[in-house]
This record gives sequence, C-alpha cells and structure tokens, in this order.
Amino acid sequence: MMDRHTKDYSSIQWPVWLVLFVSLTASAIASAAAARQPGVYQERALAAAQQDFSALGLKDCQQTLSLDSGRYLAVCRLVDPSAGSGPRLFMVDTRRSGPSALLFRSSDFGDAYYVKLTVFGKEQHDRPDLVLAEFGAEFSYGVRVYTLDDAKLRLVGTLDAVLDQEGVASSVLPALRITDTGREIVFSFTEPVMLPKPSGDYTEAAPGRLRYVFDGSKLRRSH
Repeated sequence: MMDRHTKDYSSIQWPVWLVLFVSLTASAIASAAAARQPGVYQERALAAAQQDFSALGLKDCQQTLSLDSGRYLAVCRLVDPSAGSGPRLFMVDTRRSGPSALLFRSSDFGDAYYVKLTVFGKEQHDRPDLVLAEFGAEFSYGVRVYTLDDAKLRLVGTLDAVLDQEGVASSVLPALRITDTGREIVFSFTEPVMLPKPSGDYTEAAPGRLRYVFDGSKLRRSH
C-alpha cells in the first residue's frame, strides 16, 4: 500500500509522442548495436601518393596516402612559422580549393622527427576505419589513434606502449592486435610491451595484462 506521499506512476497518461519517441530511440540503439559484428581489424593497403600541397600552406610532407580519387592523408609541416614547427596530420581534398581543401588538421606532434601512418579497417565495414599515427625521434613516443568516418577524422586517444628493441623504444605496431567485440574496440598485444613512467624509465607489461579499449567515446588504458 502506498502512503499519501507516494505517486502511482502507472496511472500517469504519457503523451503519445513521448511514448513513440522513447520506443523509436530504443529501437534505433538496439539496431545499431546489432549491426556491429565482432571482427578483427586488418591493415588497409593504401597507395602512397606524390602531391604538392604548397598552395595550401604545407611543406616537408613526409608521407601521403590516397584514400580515394580526391582525398589524401598527409603528414606535413605548416609553412607559417607562428603555427609551430612540428609535423601534423592533415586530410586534404584536392577537388576543393583554398582553405576548404583542408578537411582536417591535427595538433602538432611536438619535437617528433617522424610520423608514420597506418590505416586499419574491418572487412564488415560496420565501424569507422582507424588511422594510427606512430611518432617519435630517436625512439618511438607512441601512437595517436584517430577514427576515420568518411570525411571526418577524430582523435580518440594515444597508445603510449612501445616495444623494447635492444634497449631502444620502438614502434608497438608489430605486436598490436585490434579486435571489435561488437560493443567496443580492443587494442591488445602479442608480446611484452613497455610503458613509460614519469621518471623517464619504462615498466614492462606482459601480453594479456594490458589493453586499450575504445568505447566509441575515447580510448582508455585497461589492465
């Protein structure tokens, strides 16, 4: 029995439009979840390209990958010295002119000498592709992870793990495995990796004890 302070919500007549909205929203979420199938991400074989982007204010392009007949991923520096001297990731559409041709410009990669791009995708094509930008100087600094959904690039986080190659922090990509569970994307490793410590040293993490998880919002480290 309810007291006089308790409302009987079962007797409330909800507006028809609200009931329909809630029902349709729940159905859309369920359909989207069902549409995503578990699977493994594989490296996409994108062709390297030679393009002159100087008219867009870019210089020293160290890597350019062709996405299609007009769009490219490029690692370049900005001509404008006030914008910083570090390399950046750009998405360029050569079918456009002027500033609108730059579809995406990342923040710079600091004092990194190099940025190496690798693109991964699922065979089912039910998730955005992943652009992995491994960067460093004398040693690897880690990997920035971006989602690539049609003409949109978005930074979702960084893999700070590296491999120990004879005492040198090297790219973790040879040991990286990317899987989609259907609910989240998991980045795991097939061999021991090293994680940087605030002191500048590294600590070792065994395979199976470390992974990074992307839940659709951001990438987080999970032990």
